[in-house]
Formats: sequence, C-alpha cells, structure tokens
Amino acid sequence: MEDMNTAEEIEKLAKENRTWEILEILRECENLAEAIEKVRALLNNK
Repeated sequence: MEDMNTAEEIEKLAKENRTWEILEILRECENLAEAIEKVRALLNNK
C-alpha cells in the first residue's frame, strides 16, 4: 500500500467533507429543487 503525501491526504479529506456537506443538505431540504439549488451553490463556492 502506497503512502499518501500531504497534498493527496488533504485532497481526500476535502472530498469527504464536501460529501458530508451535500448529504446534510439533502437531509435538510424539503424537496429536490431546493436541494439541487443548495448543492449547486455549495459547489460553485469552491
């Protein structure tokens, strides 16, 4: 198994965090249109 360098580890953690943020948005929204809008806003604010 290869060791990850620091940049790869940070990238992995950032992707995991973004996934959790999206899941939280999906749980909170009352409908799909609202969820799509919020996820798009999140992804556009990289």
